[in-house]
Amino acid sequence: MFEVQLLIPFTDNQGVTFDAPAHAAFEQFVMDRFGGISRWPGEVTGSWQDQRQVYRDATRCYVVAVRTIRHGNLIGEVVDFAKAHYEQEAIYIRYLGLSEIL
Repeated sequence: MFEVQLLIPFTDNQGVTFDAPAHAAFEQFVMDRFGGISRWPGEVTGSWQDQRQVYRDATRCYVVAVRTIRHGNLIGEVVDFAKAHYEQEAIYIRYLGLSEIL
């Protein structure tokens, strides 16, 4: 088994906070695929740059236990859902000591 961490934003690109039902829908989507999901306590803050524009954001870190590498396609489904659901261009994930922005 290996762990996948996903950073999910607290707010949309206009600064509007996602409500509890929005996060519950994401959590249920993940639960339906993996049978469980954990959320680390607290907030992850960071910044990133596109061209010369610097963006600052606050995210929550979700953790999913993946039973086998054969289920990697399910992580792709979760990332695609998160991008659409939270209206994001990309989602940061970390797994097996690697990081990707998908």
